[in-house]
Amino acid sequence: MPEQLINGYQMHYEVYGQGQPLVMIHGGLGGGEGCAALVEHHAPTLSRQFKLIVYDRRAAGRSSTPEVGYGVTNCAQDLYCLLVHLGASNAHVLGSSAGGPIAMQFALDHPEMTDSLLLINTMSYAQESERAVRQRELDQLRADEASFGRLASIERALDRRWPGLRQTQPARFQRLLDLNLERFEGIASTIQSYLDIGDAIESRLSELAMPTLIVHGDFDSRISVNCSRQLQKAIAGSELYIVPGAEHGLLSNQPELVRNLIFQFLQRRVAQASPV
Repeated sequence: MPEQLINGYQMHYEVYGQGQPLVMIHGGLGGGEGCAALVEHHAPTLSRQFKLIVYDRRAAGRSSTPEVGYGVTNCAQDLYCLLVHLGASNAHVLGSSAGGPIAMQFALDHPEMTDSLLLINTMSYAQESERAVRQRELDQLRADEASFGRLASIERALDRRWPGLRQTQPARFQRLLDLNLERFEGIASTIQSYLDIGDAIESRLSELAMPTLIVHGDFDSRISVNCSRQLQKAIAGSELYIVPGAEHGLLSNQPELVRNLIFQFLQRRVAQASPV
C-alpha cells in the first residue's frame, strides 16, 4: 500500500473501492496499529459503495514519527493534504475516538470539503474530567520511564490499557510493544497535543452545519457517553445514536451495527441536503 511524504511526515494510507470518498480517521493516542482494524472490519463492505480512504496518523501504524506537528490543527492539515494528493475535493469524514477531534477540526477548517461528519465514541476534549484522565496517563508514562526505563514504561501502559493482553495474545502484545517503543516520543507528543486542545473545538461546534451523526456506547469506560450528548447539543441538527451496553471501540466491537447506522444516515440526510 502507498506511503507518501504528506505534510512533513511519511504517511501510510490505503484506498479501496470507487464512488464518493469516505475517509476514516482511526483512534489511539499514538503508537498502536493505526488503521489496520478499520481495514479489517470495514474495507470489504464500505468499498462496495464508497471510495474508502484510511491512513495511519503521525507516530501510529506504518507511518513515521516526526519530531513535531502533533497539534490537532496540523493533524487536520494532514488529512487535507492527503485528500488533495488523492484529487478528492470533498468527502464524508469519520473520526473515531482520538480521530474525532481531527475530524471536527477538519470540518471547521474545510466545511466546503466535508459532505458529512461522522463521530464515533469521541469528544471535543473540552471536558476537564476527561482531560484529567489523559493527563494522568501522560504523567504515569513519564514517571514509569524515569523509574523503570522506557521499555518497562510501555509494558506497564499496555497492561493498563488492555489488561490480560500480555497473557492471552502474547504475539500481539509484543508487536504493540515494539511499535510503541519505537514511537515513544511521538506518543507523548500526541497525548500532550490533545491536552492542549482545551475548548478550541468546543467553542466552535455551533459553526458546523453539515449533516452530522454521533454514535456512542452507554457502557463506554474510555470516553463517557455524556461527551457525545454534549456534542449533540452543540452541533445543530446533529443526530445521536446511543448503543445500549456497548463499550469503547464501536468500529471494532460493533462493526455491522455502526456501518448500518452510517449507511442509513447518509442515505437519508445527504439525500435531504442535495439540491432538487
